Amino acid sequence: MSILPSADTARLIGELSSPDELRRETAIARLRVIGARAVTRLLSLAADESAPVLARLSALTTLETIGDPRSCATARALAGGPDVRLAVAAIGVLGVLALGDDAQADRAFDRLTSLALDAAVDSDRRVAACRALEGLPDKVVAPILAALADSSAPAVQAHAARAQAGATQPIESLAERGLPSDPAVMAAIVRDEGGNARVTLLRDLIDRVRDRERTTKSAAVRARWMAARGLLHQQLAARNSRLAVYDLRETLTASSDPLPVGFLAAAAEVGDIGCLEPIAASWIAATGDRWWRDHLAEAFAAIVKREKLTRRHATLKKILERWPQTGQLVATAAIK
Repeated sequence: MSILPSADTARLIGELSSPDELRRETAIARLRVIGARAVTRLLSLAADESAPVLARLSALTTLETIGDPRSCATARALAGGPDVRLAVAAIGVLGVLALGDDAQADRAFDRLTSLALDAAVDSDRRVAACRALEGLPDKVVAPILAALADSSAPAVQAHAARAQAGATQPIESLAERGLPSDPAVMAAIVRDEGGNARVTLLRDLIDRVRDRERTTKSAAVRARWMAARGLLHQQLAARNSRLAVYDLRETLTASSDPLPVGFLAAAAEVGDIGCLEPIAASWIAATGDRWWRDHLAEAFAAIVKREKLTRRHATLKKILERWPQTGQLVATAAIK
């Protein structure tokens, strides 16, 4: 293998600051080939607080591909730094180093474990640390995952539950490989990756989960599948997508019992006028459940406000004519 002169290495380091993604990726690939001889300069760039964040992230990505133990101290420091993006990239470097068998591997493992288990650390770092540890033997990782499964942070709990179940396939693969057999694993995948998934995929998964509900004989298991579907609706709503409002409306209409909170959260965010009648009907029926009734009223009010409905709107007049006792519900929501 030919040795690139120092000037070429410096030029490639400079390319890591390029706004052109192709140039950055090319520089990362070539620096990986240079390997150990580029580590000192890469570490200097990664630690340089005056350098652009994009360049520092690229340096950390390159260091991860090289896996040189000299990266440990810088990665450990950045993993606890103020910039979460740099921290997550540094955690990736530590994950590679932890696979070794030297003193730096032990230090990397200790740092990753500390980050994963510390409830005071943000969820992005904790989940990244959990992912980084998953390359280690099961006997090492299993106790950590068990502890994380009881974490109070939903994102950490979701990732730990998913890792424990061995459901490592990305959410995108569910469209081809099918749903997991356990609805709890499905819910964990949605919590873990739903925020970054394509909205069209989320809509497709809603249809698939609904079909699984319909073919499930156990009422308890069916309820867990419905909860997973509610999470999918909530993820879509968080992206301001109405792609699955049809299913949301049908579910509200068909349900005579309280629904998982994800459905009402979605209704409040993206529900349309067609959701108002079933919400009003459920509100009338929920006389003995204050919590459910309050959530229904909040969703109703959110839709009315978003659609800018007055009390003279045909839908609200229809609701009042059918259920006169909804006067309070309509009065607190509608525009005068």
